[in-house]
This record gives sequence, C-alpha cells and structure tokens, in this order.
Amino acid sequence: MGLTGALQVGKSGLLAHQAAIQVTGSNLANAATPGYKRRSVELSPLSDQRIDRDNFIGRGVEIASITREVNEALEARLRTAITDENGSATTQELLAQIEGIQAELSDVDLSTRLTEYFGAWSQLSTNPQDASLRTLVIQEADNLTAFIRDLRDAYGSLEKQTVDQLALAVREADDVLTRIEEINEQITAAEAGRGDSGGLRDQRDQLLAQLSTSLNISTYEQDNGQVNVFVGSLPLILNGDSRGLELRSETLTDGTVQHNVVVSEDGSVLDTSKGQLGAQVAFRNGSLQGAIDAIDQLAGQIIFQTNRVHSTSQGLSLRNSHDGTVRVTDATAALNDTAATELEFTPQHGSFQLHLTSRATGIRETSTISVDLDGIGGADTTLNDLAASISAVTGVTATVTADGRLTLAGDTADTLVSFSDDSSGVLAALGVNGFFDGQDAFDIAVNADVAADPRLLAAAKEHLPGDNRAALAVADLANTALDDLNGLSITEHWRRHVEDVSVELSRARDQRESDSVVRENLQTQQAALSGVNADEEAINLLQYQRAYQASARFISVVDELMQTLISLV
Repeated sequence: MGLTGALQVGKSGLLAHQAAIQVTGSNLANAATPGYKRRSVELSPLSDQRIDRDNFIGRGVEIASITREVNEALEARLRTAITDENGSATTQELLAQIEGIQAELSDVDLSTRLTEYFGAWSQLSTNPQDASLRTLVIQEADNLTAFIRDLRDAYGSLEKQTVDQLALAVREADDVLTRIEEINEQITAAEAGRGDSGGLRDQRDQLLAQLSTSLNISTYEQDNGQVNVFVGSLPLILNGDSRGLELRSETLTDGTVQHNVVVSEDGSVLDTSKGQLGAQVAFRNGSLQGAIDAIDQLAGQIIFQTNRVHSTSQGLSLRNSHDGTVRVTDATAALNDTAATELEFTPQHGSFQLHLTSRATGIRETSTISVDLDGIGGADTTLNDLAASISAVTGVTATVTADGRLTLAGDTADTLVSFSDDSSGVLAALGVNGFFDGQDAFDIAVNADVAADPRLLAAAKEHLPGDNRAALAVADLANTALDDLNGLSITEHWRRHVEDVSVELSRARDQRESDSVVRENLQTQQAALSGVNADEEAINLLQYQRAYQASARFISVVDELMQTLISLV
C-alpha cells in the first residue's frame, strides 16, 4: 500500500464517522419527537489488501448498517395495549354519563320521585275525599312523569351524541387508513426493496398506533416494505391499499337500531369488541339501549299497573263517557295479537263489569262484558267485537274511532258509566278510565281529564263513598312484585338497574386502571429499546468526534509524508 492508499484509509474514516456523527445528531434532535425510533450505526472494516505472500493490511472502515431500533413483536403488543386502554377508557366515560344523567346520589332523582308519587297515594288513602290530597297526587304524578320524560330525553341526547361520535371516529379511522396507504407507496418508492427509510416508517408506526386506539389491529409487512392491516381475519389494508371503513345502521325486528362498523369495499362487519370504536358500538347497542329499555319498561309498568287499578275504581264523580287513549292498529285482530294490534300491554282472557248509573235516581245496572282470548272455540275478541259487546248493553253505545281507539258513552246525559273487576286488563290496555296516558317514557303523562278535575281521580272501590281501597292498591304498587318485571317491584326494578350501572362503571374503571398499567409497562420497554438516551448519544458523539479527528490527523500526517517525498525529488 502506498501513500495514496493511506489517504483512502483516512478518507474512509472521515466519511464513516461523519455519517455516524450525523446519525447521532439526528437522534439527539429527535429526543423529544413522539414516535421516533433511535438509529444506531454499525461500523465494519473494509476488506484487507494483500501486500505480500503472507501479509494483509487494512483498507479502512465503512458503515455496515444504520439500524432503526425497533422490536415488531413489542410494537404489536403495545398497539394491543393501546386498544384495550382506549376501549376501557371510552366505556368508563360513557357509563359515567349514564350515572350522571340518573343522578341517583342527589336529592332530585327518580327514586325520590317514585317515593313521593306512591307516598301521595298513601296519604290520599287516609282521607280519600280530601280535595287537597287529590291535588297532591296529581302534582306528584306530574312531577314523576315530567322527570321520566326528561330522563328519557337525556338518554336520547346521549344516544345521538354517541352515534355522532362513533360516526366521527369511523371517519377519522378511515382517514388514517388512507394516510397509511399513502406512506406505504412512499416507502416502496424510497426503499426500492432495499434499506430502511426510518422517517417514513416512524410516521407509519405513529399512524398504526393512532389506528389502534380505535380498533384491535394486526399487521403484516410485505417484501416491498408495504404493510397490510387486519382486524381479526378481515383486511383493512391489503397489498398496501386501504379498503375503507364506514358506519352502517340496521333496524332489528324489535324496532331498535343497531350500528355496525363495516369494510366499505365489501360491507363485511368488523369485530369491534375492543378499542374506542368497539366501546362506542357496545355502549350504544348494549348499556345505553339497556338503560333506555329500563326506563321505558318502568314507565310502562307505572302506566299499566296504575291504570289497571284506576280503570276499575271510582272517583268522587262519575263520567257519562270514556275515550280510550291507546290506539289499536288493526281493530279486526284478536286483542292479544300484539303483532297486529301493536298494543304495548297485552289483554288476557277474562271479563269486566260495566256499570250504568242513573244520575237522577242513583239506580245502578251492572253487566258482564266477556273478553274471549283463550284461543278455543271460535274467534277471539277483537276491538270491534268488544265495542259490539258493550253496545249490546241497553243504555250505552261503544264505537271504534277511525284511528283505532275505543270510545263509549251513555245514551243519555243522565247515564253515568263506570267499571269494576277487570280480570282481563283490557280497560287499562286500551287506556279507558285511566289515570295515566301514554305507553312508555316518551309519552307518559297524567290524563288530561283527571288533571283538570281531581274529583275524577278514582280512589274508591264498589262505588262506596269514602272508600280508600283503590288508593291503597296504587300505593302498594311501590313494593308489589310484578311478573312483567321479573318478580321485582317498580322501585326494586329501578334500584336494580341503578346498581347494575354502578357495578358496570366500577368494573370499567378497574379495567381502565389495569389496562393503563400494561400500556405504561410496554411503553417503558419500548423507550428502553427505541427511545433516545441523551447521555448515551453524547458519549457516542464524543467517540465519533474523536475518531473523525484521528482520521483527519492521519490524513494530515500522510500529507506531510507526501510533501517530504515530493521535496526529495
């Protein structure tokens, strides 16, 4: 090797250590950059040069590789942990909103309203003819129904908010997929099947981490550097190209709306059991729908059970006519065929007593109206049949309105109409002589006629002045086990729902804390492997700087030798 070869040795040292210094400088510059993966330089000696038969001499140094320090298995575990944490955090936040809406730890809650409502009936039972106590019952019923409607409206607002947020999250996830597709193309162009474009890969890893907040994804890198993304076995990015995401809604047979996240390209429904999207879908279709069902069921039972007592009881004054408040879709269908009638409450086989009282003489005539719903021996009773059976009684006429409601009235203004002993529940189901109007939490309200005239409030049985059995029966509903509520009373049903939400929220809070610990531990491992340690990089910088200076000094010495040699010529 001559002096020219020596200069090449020095040159290789300058170039190699200059590049190493640049890599170290880039590491230090990005020490606080989110998602940046540390680069490390591996130096390797150039192949030796033979100078005689038995001896070789070195030719300098080269950069063997500049490596992006990343562990793909660790990255995959971290993305899963991010998915789990975001899912549990979203679940906790949404359940907390339900708990906040219910406000059961405050003095203004549904439990308090129920207590005051049933308490007013209990007070009325102590003096059924007291006008102020009757007014109190109506006021507390108004307060209860207003609170229930407000609660249901709040659930509806939360439902709309959740669906809007879900749609926004799906659009954002779809945008992330598009950006990953673009970076896939850039990586392929930049690397051309060789090397590692660290900056682009860092950006892609950041996008994958962002996508993992929404969905539980897995990845597979192709030979050309592009990455495919899957949820379960369904590809979101295939051959580097995004297949798109969108939110679709489906109305189920029971009328509820279910929302699903699907692949735009073929409509495949994604497994959204984890992540932010999964938590939002599960909340909308599960916990929130359960809360809506609970308040609707509660309101329905308050309406039906109160009306079942009230419809067969009497107030301080009787009516000449009664207008049913519940519409029957098909007046020619059996009353227990809920699919055809669309009645919220199903009448049963039985009968009720129809009483016609003369206003002038007080003479009362009683007739039994049968409601045949046993499915045996001919057609079961329809709304039209019921109206005909009532009209068959002398002194009263019943009709079915154009919109499917039952109305009946005495043939003269002197005839007062009342009822008792309804074993079928048909009067309450049709809203005849009811205390409440409506069928669920959306439309529950005190009957307008009763609200306008408290004397119509029915607190007595068997037309006995001063009787309190109807008032006691309604008051007892607070603690009466009901089959329609799975053996729970009205107050127990609501208390059980509140407890279920509280337990579910507590479980979500614990799960979030657990998921956060896992994510933090994995991020610590990632930082130890891929993060920039400024102290270590400073040491590397000094090492490469000294090596660079040594190479420069070596070239200077070789130059001096060459100058000496030239001067001798």
